[in-house]
Amino acid sequence: MQLPGLSDLTPLGQGGFATVYRARQVQLNRDVAVKIDNRVLQTERDRRRFLREAHAAARLSGHPHVVSVHDANFTPQGTPYLVMELCTGGSLADVVRRDGPLSADRVRQLGVQLADALAAAHAEGVLHRDIKPGNILLDRYGTVKLADFGLAALLDAEGSSTVTRDALSPSYAPPEAFAMAQPTPAADVYALAATLYDLLAGKPPRPVPWPVESFDHLGDVLRSPVAPVVGVPQELHDVLVRALEPDVARRTPGAARLRDELSRVAMAPVPAGSAVGGGAERRFEPQLGSGYVRPPTKKPWALVIAAAVLATVVAGGTWWWATKNGDTAAPGAQVGTTAGSSTSTKLPPPDLKECATGYCVGEPTCYRGIVSIGGQAATARRVANCSEEHFWEAFAGGWLSGPIPEVDNDDLIKAPEVADVCTAEAMKANTRPTVDTSDWQFTAVGFADGEATYFHCLARPSEGGETTTSAFGGS
Repeated sequence: MQLPGLSDLTPLGQGGFATVYRARQVQLNRDVAVKIDNRVLQTERDRRRFLREAHAAARLSGHPHVVSVHDANFTPQGTPYLVMELCTGGSLADVVRRDGPLSADRVRQLGVQLADALAAAHAEGVLHRDIKPGNILLDRYGTVKLADFGLAALLDAEGSSTVTRDALSPSYAPPEAFAMAQPTPAADVYALAATLYDLLAGKPPRPVPWPVESFDHLGDVLRSPVAPVVGVPQELHDVLVRALEPDVARRTPGAARLRDELSRVAMAPVPAGSAVGGGAERRFEPQLGSGYVRPPTKKPWALVIAAAVLATVVAGGTWWWATKNGDTAAPGAQVGTTAGSSTSTKLPPPDLKECATGYCVGEPTCYRGIVSIGGQAATARRVANCSEEHFWEAFAGGWLSGPIPEVDNDDLIKAPEVADVCTAEAMKANTRPTVDTSDWQFTAVGFADGEATYFHCLARPSEGGETTTSAFGGS
C-alpha cells in the first residue's frame, strides 16, 4: 500500500468495511493511524460529501476528547481514507473487558468529557452514529477520545438504505434506527448514555437479541425498563434513564444538556463492596503498542455494545407505531426445512406464486430496509403496502433447503439455490409493462415460515432513494 506522505504502513485491525494501519507521516516524522475504507465511492456527490464531513471532523481536532483528523483523501483504487491521531491505549471496551465495570464517579467524569465532545460535534453539524465503548479510545496519557468522526458520510454512500454492521450496533442503537429513520443528534445522545451504562454495569441496559424473534419482540425489548446498577447513585441513574428514553420527545434534548446534568450529579459515598460500578477509583493504564484499533475478538454482545433507546421519529410517530402499522417480515430465525420437504415441494413460499421463471411475487411486496450485521443472517422490515415509503421491492423468491445462512444479503444472493432464482431475467419477467427496471440492483433476504425457510429476491433503483410506487406484482 502506497499513500502520499506516508510510509511503513502496518495493519493494526480490520472491521467489516475498513482496515486500520499504523503509519509514519514523513513530513512531521510522527506515527499516525490510517483508516482505509474498502468501498469505492462511485459518484462525485458521495466523494464531495465524504471530504466535506472529514473537513468538519477536522475542525473538532482541537477538542481534548476527540481523536484528531489530520488528512482525508482517496487511494489510487478510489477508496476513501482518513489519517488520524494514533491512540495507543486501546479502547474503553478493552478496559472493561480486562478490569471490569468502572466506578460511578469515573463514569460520571467520562460522561461529562464525552458529552462535551459530542456537543461540539453537533454544533459543527457532525453526527457520530456509532458511539460504543469500542469507539472511545485512550491516548498514551490515558485521556479518553471519541473516534471515527468523519465517517458518517460513508454510511449513506450512493443513497444506500441498508443498515450495515458498521452503521448499527444493535444494543447501542436507538429504536428509530431499526425503523430506518434519519439519523439525528438525539440518536447520538442515546448511544452515549447506553455506553455510559455499559461502563457502569458491564452489560447494556437493554440487550438486543440478534436475530430478533420478531419486530414486535424487538419493540418490547427497546421499551423495557432500565435496571438500576447496584451501588450507583440514584441521581446518576436518573440522568442516564432520561437520555435512554425510547420516546424522542421525552429524551434528554441534546448532548450539552446531558453534559450539564452529569456535571451536576452529587456523588454520594457508596458503601464498600456494594456497587457493581461503585468500587475504588480505577486508573487507566495505557497499553503502549496496542494500536489504534485492536483486531476483532469474539465476545458476547453484552460485553461489546451498550443498550438501545429512543422511539422512532418516522412520520411524527413512535417506532412502535411504525412496526404495528405494517406487517413485519420475520427475521431469519435459525430454523429451516429439510431438503425436499413436502412444504417446499407443494406450495409456493409466502407472498409468491408460480410463474414461468419459478416463483414470482404475487402482489406488490415492499420493504423499508435491510439490516445486515456481521456473522448474522440479514433481515428486512416489510411495510404494510407499497404506497408507504420503502426502498426495496420483492420480485421473486424460493424455498431454502436448510437453515437461513448466517451471512449478509449480498452473500446470500451468491448461494447457488438463490443465485439461480434472483436473476435479471426473473426481475424483467415480473416487471410491470410501464416500468423500466433494466438498471435496478437486486439482492436477497431469508425468512422463516414455521420450520420452513425461504427467501425473497429484492430490487431497487440503482440511484437509491425512497419510493411509494411498485414495479412488480399484480396489475
